[in-house]
Amino acid sequence: MADYSKAVIYTIRSGDSVYVGSTINFVSRKNQHKKAIYDENDKQYNRKIYKTIRENDGEWDMKPYSQFPCNCNLELTIEEERVRQLLNADMNMRRCGTCSTKTEYYYKYREEINKKSEQYYQINKKSIIENVKEYRLKNLEKIKETKQKNYQLNKGLISEKQKLYRDKNKDIISERKKLYRDKNKDIISERKKIKMTCGCGTTCRKNDLARHKRSKKHLEWEKNK
Repeated sequence: MADYSKAVIYTIRSGDSVYVGSTINFVSRKNQHKKAIYDENDKQYNRKIYKTIRENDGEWDMKPYSQFPCNCNLELTIEEERVRQLLNADMNMRRCGTCSTKTEYYYKYREEINKKSEQYYQINKKSIIENVKEYRLKNLEKIKETKQKNYQLNKGLISEKQKLYRDKNKDIISERKKLYRDKNKDIISERKKIKMTCGCGTTCRKNDLARHKRSKKHLEWEKNK
């Protein structure tokens, strides 16, 4: 009978890629991965993880991510999937322990997933915040590019959602703006004094730049440049 008190969530890293797995026998599982990398007769030889490792000159590093003593394979699978999503593991070909779609998987196990996620977050809150902060600092350009792509792909939908939110929360937005203006009077006043020179040669206050760009002079310049 399987002893889930020894269960481990583990990661495999190769180059910039990550894989998440789980096992109750870390050494045995590592040997299975090692065999599948180079044995062409192994039925898992052509899986994404092993192709990636071979493309990276056979370099890979398998380490325990966390000890996870539990009662059954379902609990272990749910935790494995949570970590896979958390680390955005790109070498996993599908959701851990299931062939169902993401939506089907979530609605099947959502109570367990949410409970485990909340428990993990509360225990590891500080390290998670630090890891997210570090990732953002290291990947500023990548994050910016992804946001721009998502915005372009969903521009109409985003615009409609923003309009609905504004229509629904007019009073809240108005009050928030008023509080900001009252709190930052000096900053706003200084900002209004900043002058900028437009490409058409006109000098105006920064606050008036958007209005200037709708002026006849600027539009004529845009047309002829």
